Amino acid sequence: MGTVVDVNDGSLPEHVRGAFGATDDRAVPVVAGSGTGWLVTTPGGAVVLRPVADTALATWSAKIREQLNVTGLRVASAVRSRDGRHVVSGWRADRAVPGRPEARADETIAWSARINAALADVERPRVVRRPSTRPWVETDLFGFAEAAAWDGDPERDLAPGMEDRGTPFATHRAAALLGATGLIRHRRPVETTASGLVHGDLARGLLFDASAEPALTDIVPYLRPASWSAALVAVDHLSWGTVDVGVLGRWTHLEEWPQMVLRAAVFRLAVHALHPGSRPAAMDGLQAMARQVGEFVGGNA
Repeated sequence: MGTVVDVNDGSLPEHVRGAFGATDDRAVPVVAGSGTGWLVTTPGGAVVLRPVADTALATWSAKIREQLNVTGLRVASAVRSRDGRHVVSGWRADRAVPGRPEARADETIAWSARINAALADVERPRVVRRPSTRPWVETDLFGFAEAAAWDGDPERDLAPGMEDRGTPFATHRAAALLGATGLIRHRRPVETTASGLVHGDLARGLLFDASAEPALTDIVPYLRPASWSAALVAVDHLSWGTVDVGVLGRWTHLEEWPQMVLRAAVFRLAVHALHPGSRPAAMDGLQAMARQVGEFVGGNA
């Protein structure tokens, strides 16, 4: 896992350290999934503490990772607090595993098939759905972004959410919304097998280490075709500039691939438009990805 600089660990509550058995005051900020965690020492070894937006979903992920078995894959196990909880005051704990996200888009896409197959028979969380109430909380925006990508209209569906979140049309968010709206013109009905439980953030959640097997640090659940999970990996790496556009052509054998890529791209643009933590610096990569996806899908119409 990578180390984060210039982050003050004072935001890590002392009672949370104590609940998970941290044995000293030192906490090292590290990259954890799509956010930041704190590496601490416990009697059982190194543990990463990280804040969670949804207690129910974090508890579900912890329980599933305790039983998930994928040959050749390390799975970061959850650590319970001293009183048996998976989440304490909005914080979770996981065993630290060596590795970091790397520019291995094709390898991660290949792994997605095995991971999603292993998820097919696990208990589904109750929260994989589009929210219906306002004001929104942070976890709602992913549901709205997903719905806009699959069967909605980004311009109509997302603009009110930007206002609800107190995030006015800043230039980069407006550009993301415009990009999502532009791509929708390529959307067509898809004929797929029934949607199943799939991982929605493998580009960040699968860690690689030269001396060990890949490691899965979390489960981000969606009820969609497995090829959409793979498409998310492709568009994420395209937006980061860590893979060539040929990745889109290399996986055309996957089910409804062009349309899965389109929906993955619209989803990522929609999340950027809605998320209060979106960074303007990310927009250049997202726009480049959107152009590549538009050309790919248009050429495969």
